[in-house]
Parts: sequence; C-alpha cells; structure tokens
Amino acid sequence: MIWLNTMASGYPTEKLRERHETYSLSWQDKLGWAIGELGVAIYVGGTMSFFLFYLTEAHSISPAWAGVALLVPRIWDGITDPFMGAVSDRTKSSMGRRRPYLFVGAIAYGASFYMVLSIPDMGSENTTLIYLVAGYLLASTAITIFDVPYSSMAAEMTQSYKERISLAGYKMVAARVGILFAGGLGPVLYNSKDNLLEGFSYMGLVFGAAMTITGLITFYLTRNVPRIEAVSHSIDLRAEMAALWANLPFRILFFGFLFQNIAIGSSATMLVYFLTFAMLIDASLIGPLMLVAGVTSTLVTPVWVMVAGRLGKKETYLLGLTLAIVMALPGLVLPAEYYYLLFAIYFLSGISDAVNQLMPTSMIPDTVEADEVRTGKRREGTIFGAMAFCRKLGMAFGAFFASWILQVAGFIGGGMTPEMQTESGLLGIRIAYTLLPALLWLGAMMIVRQYALGEQQFDQIKNEIREKPVRGD
Repeated sequence: MIWLNTMASGYPTEKLRERHETYSLSWQDKLGWAIGELGVAIYVGGTMSFFLFYLTEAHSISPAWAGVALLVPRIWDGITDPFMGAVSDRTKSSMGRRRPYLFVGAIAYGASFYMVLSIPDMGSENTTLIYLVAGYLLASTAITIFDVPYSSMAAEMTQSYKERISLAGYKMVAARVGILFAGGLGPVLYNSKDNLLEGFSYMGLVFGAAMTITGLITFYLTRNVPRIEAVSHSIDLRAEMAALWANLPFRILFFGFLFQNIAIGSSATMLVYFLTFAMLIDASLIGPLMLVAGVTSTLVTPVWVMVAGRLGKKETYLLGLTLAIVMALPGLVLPAEYYYLLFAIYFLSGISDAVNQLMPTSMIPDTVEADEVRTGKRREGTIFGAMAFCRKLGMAFGAFFASWILQVAGFIGGGMTPEMQTESGLLGIRIAYTLLPALLWLGAMMIVRQYALGEQQFDQIKNEIREKPVRGD
C-alpha cells in the first residue's frame, strides 16, 4: 500500500489520492522546490565547462588522460544513481522519502566539489590523476545523494500533465540562473588569482558554498509540499532495471536524452577551448558570451512552457532539437575576426537550450504512471535515478569524446598560447564543439520521434490506475 501525504492525515488512501491529484501547487511551492536546481546547475555547469580545462591547463595533464579521469566517476554513477533512487523510494521518515537526502547531500556535494578543485600541484601526472579521480568519485556520489531524491519529488508533487510543464518551467529557470552563475562567474574567479591552481580553488569555494546553501533552502521550503509515502520493501536492482527497460516511453526518453547530453557534454567541454583558441576571445569576454545564452534561456523558458501547452511536449521537444542542430554548425567555419557574431549565435542557441532542457524534465514524470499502470508500483526514485545517470553519463562521454578528438588532432595543452596551437588542433576543437554535437542532436531527434505518450494517453493511464489498488511492495 502507498500512503499519500498532502499536509493532512486521517484520510483513507482513495481520498488522499484524489486530493493529491487535485491539489494545485502554489508558486511558492514550485519556487521553493526549484531553488534546489540552482546548486545542481552550478555543479553541472562547473564540471562541464571547466573540469577538462582545469586538468589540461592548470595541471598540464594530457587531454586523453584527463578525459579518462573524468569518465571513470560517471561509470560509477551507473550503479549509484539507480540505487539511490531505489533507496529513496523505500525510505520512511517523518520528513518523507526524499527530504532527508536533500539535507545530507547539500552539505556533501558542496564540500566535495571544493575539494576536487583544490588539488595542489603533486609534481606527478599519475598522482594528480589518482587524487582527482578519488575526489571526483566522492563528489559524484554526493551529488547523487542530493539530486536523485530531489528530482524524484516532481512526480509526487503533482500528477497533472500540464502542471508538470509549469513545475518543470520553474526548475529550468532555476537551472538557467545556475548555469549563468557558473558560466559567467567561473572565468572571473579562476582568472582572479596569481595562477590557475589558486584560481580554480577559489572558484570551488564559491561554487561549493552556493550549492550547499541553495540545497538547504530547498530542504526547508519543501517541508509541506505533497508527497507519496511507501511501505519499505527489499531492493532488487535487476527487477528495477527490467521494469525500466519494459517501460517504452521511458526507454525512448532515456536514449534520446543520452544522445542529447553527449552532445551537450562535448560542446560545453569545448566552449572555453573554442572561445580561447579558435576564436581568440579575450578572457574578459568569455563570461559575457556565456551570459547571453544563459539570460536568453532564462527569459524564454516561460514562453516554451506556453508553447508546449499548445503544441504538446513531444512536438515542442522536436522543434528545440531542430534549432539546436542549425545553431551548432556556424562555429565550424566562423573566422576569428567575426567573433562578434557569436553574440547572435549564442542568443539563438539559448532559445533552443531552454526547450531542450524543459521538455525532458516535464516528460520524465509522466513515465512514472506509465510504469505504475503496468506493474502496480511507483518507481519515482528509480526512474529519476536512471535519468540522472543518463545525464551524467552522456555529459561524461561527451567530454571523453571531445578530449580524445583533441588528443588525435594534436592539441598542445599546458597553458600554451593560441598562436602556438597547430592547425589540426584548432580544427579538432571546432569539430568537437560543433559537428559532433550536431550529429548527436540529429540522433536524439530521430529517437524522440518514436515517443507516443501524449496528454490523452496520459489521462487514460491515470484513469486505469484509479480503477486498481496501488501496491507498495
């Protein structure tokens, strides 16, 4: 049996389910939950945009080995993300299934992020890599403890198809602000000290503090939001994974999202390289260029919420992926003397990025009911854990592929000036930043076209669920 807690007690299960489905989230509820995404976005933006640059330029590690070091912790996430989801699905506490992990995770992932960026010069590439991998494994585990239960709350807070778009909109605005914070402030912080090692340590301190503070704020502000409580039962990861694979809407979203995040991982990892080496942008302009895309994404997210309400989630998602493909290609041939055109390109890229983050976030919760109608169980945590793994694995493979493209192209790291780079190295940067992501976005679009869980089908699923008892074991 599942108990639904909507800030009241003494209701039979049927009454609680009905109240949960009809409860209208206030803007305070949505904002309080969305604040938690600020820290997650800072973490994601910081790791995507600056970690490879941190290794190759601050620690003079070869791109190939740096890529391996960044990939290993993501493989570890393949175990921890779904497992954390299954654990939170089965947790019983007075604070609910998810919120205890928000408190612990907020402290842990802020502190561990700072630790990773504060590795001193070890005098040996191998020693530095060992410390980095160990610290990054810890940070990856810590973000899993926070992010998986946090994201899982979306499917519990509302079971309305359209209100989930609105809730995702709040989350994506927060994500855009977090990316703005990371992308705009990061170069300022790591260039503010005498050397890059000190600069990145300072950036880790500022970013880590922001992660912890925003996470704790959400822990407090979500104390009264609707939630679902389940009776504890044993964890069978094989059965959980089998259920996910049998969930066709989830499976389609997973692989489409995976391709999308490999594309994002490659382009985001190469962004600083592209601006610094290929476009010869002064460090003072890197932040403003990143801000253009971030501000645009933030401002247009509410517009995409309205568009999705009219066109549908799938159709809106496909529109965003198409725009992403078109806007990826100019950087492949744009001469450095026309760098000012990047402001227009990043403006349009911000529009596409907003919808491509919003739509999967609003579609994933719908797959919870698609699974429930088939199995009689709710697996919010397992589903969101798998999607968290998908995002992190995709970004890690994107960074890994990009790092090896640099290696094969002959990129020279270790703080070399742009003028010292080989032509093949510069071409490798452009390919990893533009052509590879465009092909991956095309692949994502082909996959998402197979998705068929629209509003009408979702309402039919909810009606079927109402007609059968809900199981908790």
